[in-house]
Amino acid sequence: MNAFEGTGQNSAVVQLVAAGSGATGVAAGALLGFLVGGPEGAALGGGSGALLQEGIKGAVGHIAVRLSTDMERERVGTCLILAHRLIAERLNAGTPLREPGFFSRRERRAQRQLRSEAEELLEGTFLAARDAYEERKVELLARFYANAAFATNLDPSHLNHILNLAKLLTYRQLVIVGILGSQELSRVRSLDFRGSESLPAATVGVLFELYQMVGLDLIVSADSSYIMGVADINPSLLRLQGNGVHLFQLLRPDEVPTDEQRFFFEAFGV
Repeated sequence: MNAFEGTGQNSAVVQLVAAGSGATGVAAGALLGFLVGGPEGAALGGGSGALLQEGIKGAVGHIAVRLSTDMERERVGTCLILAHRLIAERLNAGTPLREPGFFSRRERRAQRQLRSEAEELLEGTFLAARDAYEERKVELLARFYANAAFATNLDPSHLNHILNLAKLLTYRQLVIVGILGSQELSRVRSLDFRGSESLPAATVGVLFELYQMVGLDLIVSADSSYIMGVADINPSLLRLQGNGVHLFQLLRPDEVPTDEQRFFFEAFGV
C-alpha cells in the first residue's frame, strides 16, 4: 500500500516538504522523488535507499496530516529535509546503514505487522521537532536521526532514550555538550566556586544548567571529585560521560556557529 494513499495525505506531504524547502533554501525535488519513488528516489544509495524509503514515507505520511500550523510544518519540514540530505551524503559516500532489521517491519501475533524501529524513531524525531519552541534545536534533531541510521553501537530503545534527553535539555545545554565533547576548555576558569562571593546572573544561570546535567549523569569532573552543588563545579575539569557522549555523537552540537558558544566562555572566561 502506498504510504501516501489519498489526496489529502499527498497534499499534506507536499505542503510539509515545501515549508521545509522554503525555510532551508534547499531544493525539494530530490526529496519528493525519494518519497514518491521514481528515478530521483531510486538514486539514493541504491538498495540502501530502498531500505530507508518505506519507513521515511510512512513517518512523513503519519505526521504531515497531524500538523495544524505553518510553524509546525516549517519545523518538521526543515528536520526532514536536513536529515534526508545528511543521510544521502553518507550513503553516496559509501557509508553502510546499520543492520537491516532496524528498517524492517516487525511481525507480532494475529499476523499484524508493527512499524519498523526506524519509522518509530523518525516519528518521534518529527514530533520533537514540531514541539521545539527553541527552533535552533531542529537542526540538531535532524542530525540525530541521520546519525542514528548509521549507529551500529546503539540499540533502538537506547536511541529513543537519547531522543528524550535531547527533548529535555535546552538548546544551550546541548551547545554545552558540544563544547565539552570537543574539550575546548583551555580558556575557562580552572577553579570551583566554593567561597565565591556574588556572581553575575549569567554565570549563575549556566552553573545551574550544568548542575542539572550532572544530575542526569551526562557530565562529571575529570578528577573524579563529587559535584554536590553548583559551587563544586570546576568548568575546566568538566567531561562528558555515558549518554552525554552519545548526545555529542548523534547530535554533533559542536558544529553550531561559534557565536552561539560565546555564553559559556563569557560565563567562565579567565
